[in-house]
Amino acid sequence: MPKVSANNYEMYYEDDNFTAPWKPAETIWIQHGFGRSSQFWFHWVPPLAGQYRILRRDMRGHGQSADPGAQYQWSVDDLLNDMKGFLDVLGLDKVHYVGESVGGILGIAFATRWPERLKSLTLCATPTAIRPHIQRMFAVGHEDWHTALGKLGAAGWVKALMEQGRGLGTANPAHIEWILKEWGKTRTHVLQGLCRLVPSVDVEPILSQVKVPTLVLAPAHSPLLPLTEQVMIRDAIAGSHIAVIEGHGHEIYLDGAEACIAALLSFLRSLQ
Repeated sequence: MPKVSANNYEMYYEDDNFTAPWKPAETIWIQHGFGRSSQFWFHWVPPLAGQYRILRRDMRGHGQSADPGAQYQWSVDDLLNDMKGFLDVLGLDKVHYVGESVGGILGIAFATRWPERLKSLTLCATPTAIRPHIQRMFAVGHEDWHTALGKLGAAGWVKALMEQGRGLGTANPAHIEWILKEWGKTRTHVLQGLCRLVPSVDVEPILSQVKVPTLVLAPAHSPLLPLTEQVMIRDAIAGSHIAVIEGHGHEIYLDGAEACIAALLSFLRSLQ
């Protein structure tokens, strides 16, 4: 179980590389979103790891990365410095970054602060901000998002979203059970702390500052993220590309994985 210490913090990551050992291999870093972990992207490894080195890192407090504690004050600077420190410790000058949801928001901010560290940026179902209407959805009938998490816990909150039609389209009970179990591994106070920070973050004003090659993987039917916002991101980042992914809803990295991966590989080949 590989772990690294950077920015005074211990991070867990998965490292898969099945490329020919005598050839140089570029690296794809896949970064999960709110409440998830590196494990949610296991199915992306087989189609990619024969061509690229694949890194999957657990965000601060998520999965098997260290718990920053209930009193920790979440900040964008810490999350971005975690990311830069991760690359520094692994000795990676440049990577292809794939960020989902909040992972994509952080990717946009990272690309404007340290563009020299990214060969490309891929945004998977990424909003520019978690706006009030999304926060109301995330409250799932409770006073607010923070209260819902406190009363339901991480797994209970995701189950409530699913029951309201905001979650996965999969009807496989075993798959849903696994998802809830994985969500439950992240402590509730971590998600409560992060949910207090996220609504204050809006990367729309800095989109035009992104100068690295960018791909937008846009869900066609997300109840949380209108396609018009995804097109706006494409238009705001000069030279970027968009691939609209058909799927049941927001979780296209699961429901539309094959189409996402095909679009990503086509994009990366276009950069060679």
